[in-house]
Amino acid sequence: MQRELYIIFSIYAFAMGAATGSFLNVVIWRTPRGESIVRPPSHCPKCGARIRWWQNLPILSWLMLRGKCANCKKPISPRYILVESLVAVLFLLAWYKYGVLAPFMWVWLSLMVVGSFIDYDLQVLPDFVTVGGMIYGVALSVLGIVFLHWPATELFVSLGGLAAGFGVMWLIRYLGTKAFKREAMGMGDVFLMGAIGAIFGPVAACFTLMAAAVVGSIAGLGMIALNKARLGKFVAIPFGPYLCAGCTVWMFWGPQILDWYFALLGLRA
Repeated sequence: MQRELYIIFSIYAFAMGAATGSFLNVVIWRTPRGESIVRPPSHCPKCGARIRWWQNLPILSWLMLRGKCANCKKPISPRYILVESLVAVLFLLAWYKYGVLAPFMWVWLSLMVVGSFIDYDLQVLPDFVTVGGMIYGVALSVLGIVFLHWPATELFVSLGGLAAGFGVMWLIRYLGTKAFKREAMGMGDVFLMGAIGAIFGPVAACFTLMAAAVVGSIAGLGMIALNKARLGKFVAIPFGPYLCAGCTVWMFWGPQILDWYFALLGLRA
């Protein structure tokens, strides 16, 4: 019976992720444009035709319609199914990793997905992702202390992580601006690091920054290989998505990676 329940909850986590991803697509598109995320109802951006509920099933509808609008037959961006599938997989992984605490991680994962895609499009991180994330991290520690009997030190870990993430990123931004004689990164990245530290602590913040640098370097080399960037030429690349990627790595595999790394260096048995 326990195994059957686990499978049922796994299916629920995946379905919930897909449905949430469908909603996040709306948030990603409408929020930067100052539009309501409630009205008007979902509609085709090309012809304006309203999308019926059976045409708006996460993942399935895009596949059944073969990526085209049912009314005007014009292509629907593959980003829609990408976001829905991504969030579905992330929710499922969070359920496997965190169990009954997974819904709290779902909130943060959703904020990171929204922030990543908006930052990629417009090079700006919304305040509800960054500042909201810092508040959410501190609030989680308080809720854990009150309702889950976490040690009171968790609040200090959260506040210390917020200060460490924010402070280190602010210093990098300051030094980078001085070195390059232009703004090295936006304050949104600084606040985002503060949020990551507030939720996961100072060690996670440091790991996230290093992981983001690795992912960003690989992506930069890929862009150069694809002729989308040039060596020696300043190209504005949003760092938020890489920070979110680094944080995601920490959420699911970070401690194990640190154990492996320290063992490799002979610093831990």
